[in-house]
Amino acid sequence: METIILASGSKGNATLIRSGTTTVLLDAGISYKAMRERLGGEADLAGIEGVLLTHPHNDHVRGLKGVMNRIRAPLYTTAKTFHSIQHKHSLSPPFFEVDPNRPFTLGDLYITPISLSHDTEDTLGFRIDSEGRTLAYITDTGFLPEKDFDNLRNLDMYIFESNYDVATLFSSQRPYYLKRRIDSVKGHLSNADAAYYLSRLVGPKTRRIVLAHPSEECNTEAQALKTLNSVFQSYERSLEACDVVVAKQHEAVGWYEI
Repeated sequence: METIILASGSKGNATLIRSGTTTVLLDAGISYKAMRERLGGEADLAGIEGVLLTHPHNDHVRGLKGVMNRIRAPLYTTAKTFHSIQHKHSLSPPFFEVDPNRPFTLGDLYITPISLSHDTEDTLGFRIDSEGRTLAYITDTGFLPEKDFDNLRNLDMYIFESNYDVATLFSSQRPYYLKRRIDSVKGHLSNADAAYYLSRLVGPKTRRIVLAHPSEECNTEAQALKTLNSVFQSYERSLEACDVVVAKQHEAVGWYEI
């Protein structure tokens, strides 16, 4: 299994995952043109067999209409998210309804949707398995309940939200209501949140961590990495076996082999 994060952040999110003969796009928050440029051509986009959609916020669906018009692939998401997309974006692609904790197969991929806590209904994360390898994609959530830990523990790779530094957020010029929304259980994971959850999840198999959905205004790569390392040290956990990177908003990160 291989993955490339084409964009990650509040201005757009898109990730491509492929294994064997199967390629899927996870979210479409940037344009088809931008995806093609970051891939260096159309070949990988032309082979997409499905689009997994986490939720209908613009930074995850802004480029969806243009993408769906070109690749004609089915959309995999919840019924509520699909109806929201239909209403706002006048889209009617082939649609497969998915529900949290009800796994399904898409080509070579075995996909388990995971319910997340965000300020839109039915936000999803995904665990993706293929040929003995496992990947978790967890962004846009204010917390992660312990009941999900077993399903997310000791995976090969984590693409995991590390959105903001708490002190930087609350000293920013953003309106106070927005700060509270971001820092709530229906908002986003801070660097400290992400580091804590990853310290509980990372195991002997884990070889790669991508800290995802970083805020351009309220986070830096250095802050995210420093917090992760500090929290792991405080829990006497090691990151020596892991390659840790921070995803970017305006350029691709990957391909990574899992």
